[in-house]
Amino acid sequence: MHAVSQPPVSPNELPASVAAADWYRGPIGRLVAADLIELLARRAETAFGYHALVLGEAGPEFDRRFDWNRQLRIGHQVMAGPPGGEGTGMPVDLDALPIESEAADLVIALHVLEDRRNPHEILREIDRTLRPEGRLLLVGVNPASLLHLSARFWPRCHAPLALGHHHPAWRVVDWLRVLGYRIEAIEPAGGVAPWCRAATYRRCERLRRISGDWAWFLNGLYLIDATRRVARPTPAKPAFRLRSLVGQPVSGEVAGFRRESNNHSNR
Repeated sequence: MHAVSQPPVSPNELPASVAAADWYRGPIGRLVAADLIELLARRAETAFGYHALVLGEAGPEFDRRFDWNRQLRIGHQVMAGPPGGEGTGMPVDLDALPIESEAADLVIALHVLEDRRNPHEILREIDRTLRPEGRLLLVGVNPASLLHLSARFWPRCHAPLALGHHHPAWRVVDWLRVLGYRIEAIEPAGGVAPWCRAATYRRCERLRRISGDWAWFLNGLYLIDATRRVARPTPAKPAFRLRSLVGQPVSGEVAGFRRESNNHSNR
């Protein structure tokens, strides 16, 4: 019996998170990945625990540049992503992660929300896997940036970023706040101009730094740092009342009974 070869997957059928990993392999994507990895490492320095979960197709650039054991203060890391990728992570259904509840101390999500028009199930699964006070580092494409517009209308070197559903940072922040997260920071990355040449990207480092301070909402990518808060129910304490500590006069039948008993004793 001859094995039937599977047809290659069309680029348009790839999940957006996998397509983003292909973009990180390009000349500009490598440089953006280096800046993004620096942001992730700086943010992850304050995350502590035992287990870290990396969701999305990290790709060889992240595996090569991000030293998970050294830059994360968490000894055990699990990498998982949607089917169709070529990375080292295990393929999983993002809407039903095969991970125990409250098992992760840190979750790094790379472009996974862009695989869904309504990514609420993915956010609920991330929320389920995070322990209380656990950290979430979420990376996405800014739909209000020139990088996104360039990928849509002038594909050239940024065509992979045109796939999927891109959600603005303020909307993702609203979703996270509904789930009870505290937003620590929103970090921009990628700059405001959609360069296609690596030399131009390097020369405009100062412009990227200025745009990160004054036009962060126009940068190509964003990193959201959030902490999962859980409200613990506390038992209600009875209100302090002075009258409850002071004896009150007895009324009704009991008072009459006491008066009758006193009269019998006097006889």
